[in-house]
Amino acid sequence: MQVVLCLVSALFGGLSLIAAVSQIKSDRKAVPALVMAAGSLLLIVSVILNILGQPSDLIAAIPGCAAICAAAIWNGIKGGQFHIQHHLIRIALSILLVIGFVAY
Repeated sequence: MQVVLCLVSALFGGLSLIAAVSQIKSDRKAVPALVMAAGSLLLIVSVILNILGQPSDLIAAIPGCAAICAAAIWNGIKGGQFHIQHHLIRIALSILLVIGFVAY
C-alpha cells in the first residue's frame, strides 16, 4: 500500500508541477502558479521522505496538498472558470493522501 501511496502522491505532485510551470510560462504574474509549484515540490519531498522512512513526511505532505488545492481554487476564481466538482475531487484526493501519510 505504501508503494501506491508514493506513486499516486508523486503523480499528483508531478502533474500539479507541470500545470504550474505551464501557467508560469504563460502568465508572468502567476502567483497562484508559484504557490502550486511550491506545494507540488513539498509533496514530492514528502514522497522521498516516506521512501526513506522519515516520520517528517507528513509535515511536508500537509502544506504541500493544501497549497496545491488552494492555488487551484485561487486560479479558478481568478480565471473566471471555477468548476466545483474539479476542486472537490482534488480536495478529496489530497485528504486521502494525507491520511495515507499518517498511516504509512
